[in-house]
Amino acid sequence: MSRSLLIFVVLVTAFVGAIIGAMFTLRYAEPGVTYQSIEERQNLRLANFQNDSARRFPPALDFTESASLVTPAVVHIRAVYGPGDFSLNPLDSYFNPPARSSGSGVIISDDGFIVTNNHVIEDATNLEVILSNNQRFFAKLIGRDPSTDLALIKIKCRNLPFVKYGNSDTIIPGEWVLAIGNPFDLNSTVTAGIVSAMARNIDILHDRNQLQVESFI
Repeated sequence: MSRSLLIFVVLVTAFVGAIIGAMFTLRYAEPGVTYQSIEERQNLRLANFQNDSARRFPPALDFTESASLVTPAVVHIRAVYGPGDFSLNPLDSYFNPPARSSGSGVIISDDGFIVTNNHVIEDATNLEVILSNNQRFFAKLIGRDPSTDLALIKIKCRNLPFVKYGNSDTIIPGEWVLAIGNPFDLNSTVTAGIVSAMARNIDILHDRNQLQVESFI
């Protein structure tokens, strides 16, 4: 290949490359447009996109209001088992830690009555209640019924959020239901489902006198 032909090929290649580069710049580059974050960039490019569809559901399937009303009245309960009050002697607590269990409870009156399961507090020497706002109280056992696995405890506090009694006789299988709890001190959890059956006996309460009463929703 002659030198002049080689120069010609190089010039043509450079010219073609310049045209392609200019077309790419015009197509994809945005002179003068800068952004500081990916979110800002997304807003620039997706300005005409539709809103997030996550909030598009029928009102009957919107559980956010119900959850926000009930969650403040759901508490975490810690039960301590063992002799004495370990909270008063840090050395006893360190070298001979007491057994512990935990579960959920529901405030049913503004002056501190809380309903929970009997198996959560049974034989406990100390009961601690943690509210949804992380306030902590020692609780007193008012009464318990192993045959229905229910217990009533009380804390000294006023103006508490509480859950109003419902009427289970009006519940119909197929209705939506929320389950709200705080069993592991991880703040309240919320899940939803439907009522599948009423007055079910599933044999999870075991009483020595065979007096257990099961009528689960």
